[in-house]
Amino acid sequence: MYTKKDICIITTTYNRPKDIDLEIKSLINYKNFAGKHIILDQSKNNETKKVFEKYTNKYSALRYKHFNVASKIISLNNGIDTALKEKYKIICILDDDVEVKKDILSIALREFNSNEEIKGVGAIQIEPLLPYNLLKFKIKNSLLKFFLLPNFGKDTYRILGPYGHNSVLHTNKDLRNCQWMPGFLNFYKAEVFEKYRLPGRIGYEVLSDIDIGYSAFKRNGLGSLVIPKDMRVYHHMSSVERYPNKKRIFVNHEDHITFYYRYFHNLPGFLKLFWELFWINILNLGRAVAIPRKENFLRLSYLWQALFYCFKYRKQIKAGKSRMFLNSDLSMKESF
Repeated sequence: MYTKKDICIITTTYNRPKDIDLEIKSLINYKNFAGKHIILDQSKNNETKKVFEKYTNKYSALRYKHFNVASKIISLNNGIDTALKEKYKIICILDDDVEVKKDILSIALREFNSNEEIKGVGAIQIEPLLPYNLLKFKIKNSLLKFFLLPNFGKDTYRILGPYGHNSVLHTNKDLRNCQWMPGFLNFYKAEVFEKYRLPGRIGYEVLSDIDIGYSAFKRNGLGSLVIPKDMRVYHHMSSVERYPNKKRIFVNHEDHITFYYRYFHNLPGFLKLFWELFWINILNLGRAVAIPRKENFLRLSYLWQALFYCFKYRKQIKAGKSRMFLNSDLSMKESF
């Protein structure tokens, strides 16, 4: 039987001391005391470290490590290495802008202890729940399916193509046959990471949100990933250190094209990629025409620039390289 002492929580963060403060406080309030909780800080100042020091007496499992290079994936891989080296049996990846409202560790342990085939447990954002048979839910789910985005079957959370998104429709059902899980809060058995690491890249990224869960599903099959209906948390989507539109759009498309090369690089996958990109372009063009604001035309321009960049550097992206559009200080290059 797994216990809370078997869990290592990993939180990567960058210049978000207020978010980290709220997160740690919520974990303590609901007695989410893991065996270890590592704060992997890439901040430019010591404000996050001060938050860590404030809670060390209340949360003895809390640990802190600073990285000079701003990279969510590099620090996350380091945390995974630490958890495996110290023989933790369950690794929890927790975003720095998540606030819990219940004992999430106990919910995850209930799932792992109930079925040895379960390798990962995910979460749903706290919002008004929609009954599975409600018309609004069905319409939203049908649109997701049409665009080949992650969508629901009877008890399945499915991923149909290389483009994904970081949210789950607010269903009141247990999802017992997930093919993928959102990235803001996930628990995985340590064995998931024994032969798996994310490809390193600097700065902000979305690859971990879509890659870890899908990789675990591909290796372990249906029933290995679950999202229980009571595993619900606030994902505040912090506005701190969010990339401006151009950089964010480049990151989003490069990471999804990476995902395409990792799992969908065949003829059916290419057709799915073409379908998704076709509608991404149509919807962005439609928004710019229907709401002719400068911001919407700029987003459309950035989209086309990002897709041209991905085409130009497709061989490098396929080989695992990334961020050819960024300088080492995370600023956009003038030419690439």
